[in-house]
Amino acid sequence: MPAKKPSASSTPAKKKPGAKPKAPTKPKAPASLPYVLELEEKDNPKNLDRLYIPGMSENVEGYDAGIAKWLFVSDLTIQVDKNWPARVGDVINVGRLLDSGAVEVLARKTLAAGEENHNVYFFGVAQKFLPDGPHALVYVVHYGGGPDRDRSYPLRVMVKTDLPAGEDDDQIGDGHSALKFSLSETVIVPGNASRGVTVTLDPYPNAYSSDTCILHWGLSIMTALVIDPLRPTVIPVTYQDIIQAGDSDRLNVWLEVLDLVGNISTPGSASVPVSVNLDVTKYDGPALVNAGPVGYVDLEMLNEKPLEVQMFTPAEVGRSGDMYDVMLRAYPPKGGVIVVHRFVPIETPGRPHSASFDYLDVRAAAGGHIEVSFVLRRTTEPLEIYSKKTTAIVRGSIVRLEAPEVEGYPSDYIGDDPEHVIVDIPYYAWRRPTDEISLILRYVKSLNEVIVHIETRVVGPSWPAGAPVKRLIYREQLQRFKGYRPELYYVISGTNFTRARAVDLNESLRRVVTIS
Repeated sequence: MPAKKPSASSTPAKKKPGAKPKAPTKPKAPASLPYVLELEEKDNPKNLDRLYIPGMSENVEGYDAGIAKWLFVSDLTIQVDKNWPARVGDVINVGRLLDSGAVEVLARKTLAAGEENHNVYFFGVAQKFLPDGPHALVYVVHYGGGPDRDRSYPLRVMVKTDLPAGEDDDQIGDGHSALKFSLSETVIVPGNASRGVTVTLDPYPNAYSSDTCILHWGLSIMTALVIDPLRPTVIPVTYQDIIQAGDSDRLNVWLEVLDLVGNISTPGSASVPVSVNLDVTKYDGPALVNAGPVGYVDLEMLNEKPLEVQMFTPAEVGRSGDMYDVMLRAYPPKGGVIVVHRFVPIETPGRPHSASFDYLDVRAAAGGHIEVSFVLRRTTEPLEIYSKKTTAIVRGSIVRLEAPEVEGYPSDYIGDDPEHVIVDIPYYAWRRPTDEISLILRYVKSLNEVIVHIETRVVGPSWPAGAPVKRLIYREQLQRFKGYRPELYYVISGTNFTRARAVDLNESLRRVVTIS
């Protein structure tokens, strides 16, 4: 990590001996934000529970949480749970705790009639008020707007918005222009496989010793910590790793870098093809017929048509009545996997046979990879014959999650004060029952006050593949947005093998609805 700014302290400023006590601070309505709220030391202070930041990365070494770049796209949302006997007129000031014990206020709210019954209050803070580095975030409640107040325990966060490897300077070439690596071997045969392979990543911009290099050897994954940002990072690929990934005439090897708060290099590196041939009994993997250049699936060339693959075995191997069990494994860039089987009986031995895979299944892996292989299922011994794997990069823009829809309101105007509305969260091809989906209704008011409704639930096993997940928003929550045009969207988590977080990968497109 670079040299850090002085860490904010949670210890209030001490009184000087013999100093005359001052009257407690009473908040004054500021003309603008931010401003510094001086706080005198209290006898027997009561510390309130810490604030919370939806989407923050937890388990960040040295901090309570990490704040990645994507959380600032529409201002950082800060959540204050009510843990005091709230009443009308209470003033909530949210800000940074300074070393002096004062608080730089970044957002504030005065509770209006009825709001004392809310359990949660939300605020929005722009990135310019929270520069990269460590911060201690707190809130101060002035009861009834008067001098009596309490402060929360600090939430110590690391804000980091520079992406590993920085911006990609070459938008035309494959992969990130600043992520360069080399391999000790690119042709793996029985004679050299036992030695394994050494992958060496050159130093890259915005490198820190807390970064994690994620190596994709075909569809196997290895990780290594960046020890010295100024020296190459070495990732060993063992013999077992090679065996697990399998044989392929063109196995794609590439890598990406993840930092301690969840920012990931965008895009990952270009791929280097490796030939792995350890099992001479395996036949060539399926050929990608209409995908584009070798090693790629070009979605533009596919033109929304199914992906065609062809299998071939000699007539004495694949005989009439035998069957190709063809498997497509599509890996979207956010993690997860889509597995699709096709069964193709052999009608004319010694001739190529084709199978097709739906465009939407392939498109889901845009920005990621696919792997196609087959098992020849025979009617005589040997009953199963396995092919090599055909891997390819799926070239195309990352598929954004579709915006949710409100059933019965095609114009997005909700004006009949319904008891509740049903929100459909569209199906995405890599969805798993263990995914967590946060449905969000959000509107930013003045002085950085935000009205937010968030409901987070696990998908669960009850929603079949292809069906949307349905959620209810009740009248009580809708009425908080009456007269406004909030954004409706959702955020998914729980499917990635890393903590990588980005708008393109985790957050849906937003739908603006009118509630009157």
